[in-house]
Amino acid sequence: MNSMWRDDLLTTRNPLRFFLFASKPHWQAAVFAIVCATLGNAFSASVAYVFKLIADAAISFVQGGSYDELVFAAGTSIFLLAVAKFFWRISGFAGARWATGAAATARYALTSYVTLHSRAYFSDRFAGSIMNKIRHAATGMREVVDVFLWEFLELGVNVIVSFTIVYLVSPLVAWIFFVWVVLILLVNVYLGYRRVPLAARAHDLETVLNGATVDLLTNVSAMQEYARREFEIERLKGATDDRRRAHLKSWYFGEWTRILNSVLLVIFGSAMVFTTVALARFGALSLGDIVLVLTIIFRIEGLLQSLGSNFNKFAEVWGEIRESLEEIIEPHEIPDEPNAAELQVVGGVLAFHNVTFSYADNIVFKDLTLVIPAGQRVGVVGRSGAGKSTLVRLIMRHHNLESGSITIDDTDIATVTQESLRNAISVVPQEPLLFHRTIRENIAYGNPRATEEEIIGAAKLAQAHDFISRLPQGYAAMVGERGIKLSGGERQRIAIARAILKNAPILLLDEATSALDSESEVEIQKALRELMKGKTVIAIAHRLSTLREMDRIIVLDSGKIVEEGTHERLVAGGGIYSQLWAHQAGGFLQDQ
Repeated sequence: MNSMWRDDLLTTRNPLRFFLFASKPHWQAAVFAIVCATLGNAFSASVAYVFKLIADAAISFVQGGSYDELVFAAGTSIFLLAVAKFFWRISGFAGARWATGAAATARYALTSYVTLHSRAYFSDRFAGSIMNKIRHAATGMREVVDVFLWEFLELGVNVIVSFTIVYLVSPLVAWIFFVWVVLILLVNVYLGYRRVPLAARAHDLETVLNGATVDLLTNVSAMQEYARREFEIERLKGATDDRRRAHLKSWYFGEWTRILNSVLLVIFGSAMVFTTVALARFGALSLGDIVLVLTIIFRIEGLLQSLGSNFNKFAEVWGEIRESLEEIIEPHEIPDEPNAAELQVVGGVLAFHNVTFSYADNIVFKDLTLVIPAGQRVGVVGRSGAGKSTLVRLIMRHHNLESGSITIDDTDIATVTQESLRNAISVVPQEPLLFHRTIRENIAYGNPRATEEEIIGAAKLAQAHDFISRLPQGYAAMVGERGIKLSGGERQRIAIARAILKNAPILLLDEATSALDSESEVEIQKALRELMKGKTVIAIAHRLSTLREMDRIIVLDSGKIVEEGTHERLVAGGGIYSQLWAHQAGGFLQDQ
């Protein structure tokens, strides 16, 4: 049996293929559930024939026949009903295992797939919208199993068994029954197909609404600070009304389907009843035959009456699954090469070779060439928009290059796995990203095998241990969503501790101390000195004082290296760096 936690996700947007993909690890439960449900429905449908035997035996008994036939027929009906109930309940257990398993497989596989998308994919979408699509696709698996196993399969088995029984009694009535069922099925399949895009549209607008709601709640502080509540509520009202109208249109379509079903049920049900009565009048059917036909008519009519609702439900779920898959199952923007190797860092020489890169039709780098020897510490400065942070993202391979290459120890990073590349690099970003987990877990994210002593040691080096110790739960304290329970400086110290613990050969500092006060920055600069020893370092900073000890500083302007040298040389050069230094000199940190 395949593992339930599949991540070999087929790149298909077809709901049926995805349903089969999610069900495959649970095929044993699925087959068992289908067999048991089929047997349960077959036994249940056969009871109608036993009712015929009871009616005929009762007439025979009244006319002086044997009482044993009546008792036997009654006992048989009870036995069949008991057996049917038994198989139904067994199918319930097996079906539950299938449905919940398929939902779990789908959720895991979709989450696994979506995490391989690039940063650009997530920057264009609400996190709440993506989560909502994954949830709908996963719960859709459970609902499809539910409708198929206990609605469609029940109808199918009952129709086959009932047609066979009625045909033995009256072929004419059986063919009327057949045409009745087939016509209603065709109508519902067609209308269900027509409703799928309506349901998909309603689901898409619901996703937009959920994303907008999550965005509002995430930024509720900004809304309150700028007194924009009425604006945001009105904006949300528009999205809510769009979703309401789309859902109403889909719902109305379903109601018209039910009306058409009701008309067909009345017409063909009446035809079967009158045909049965007419045949009985001419002696072609017995009282038991009439009981049989009427029992089947009302039984199948009840199933067909719910068919419209079930098809509407199925079409809505199918549309939601399809819309979710179309959004999630997009080709990954930056996939690993088929035979990508693991990056092996020996020294840590980092080099850009004629790199050209554009973003949103704007050229960021044009034929950029830069070589950073192993163990060298390089500071990167420049005005806003010069390409400093883009440099870091390209090294992490968050974007593909238009031309040129980036190498580490002469190995093109495009030819190695992204996981091995990122394992070789520690990053302290300008905006630290923390999980809603404990402080201990967030620090250990850089090295899951770290001991408690190593975690505390990293926190001390990052000047985080003191504030952590003052928290009621210490290292077990939850940091809140995106670390909201911590201040900006505290979050940044946690990020620095995480990088210290990872101890990768290449270190990228993107405004690593931007959220710290001057006193804390002095202490963390000491920790960073230790952290940078023996590593290849690229440090981006607006506070130029943090770069004074760099081996080399490069100045970017419009995506080009316009100045390069030590701090002292650049200050004396009278260029961009000298101008930036002059603007900031009054408030710099000085070496202690």
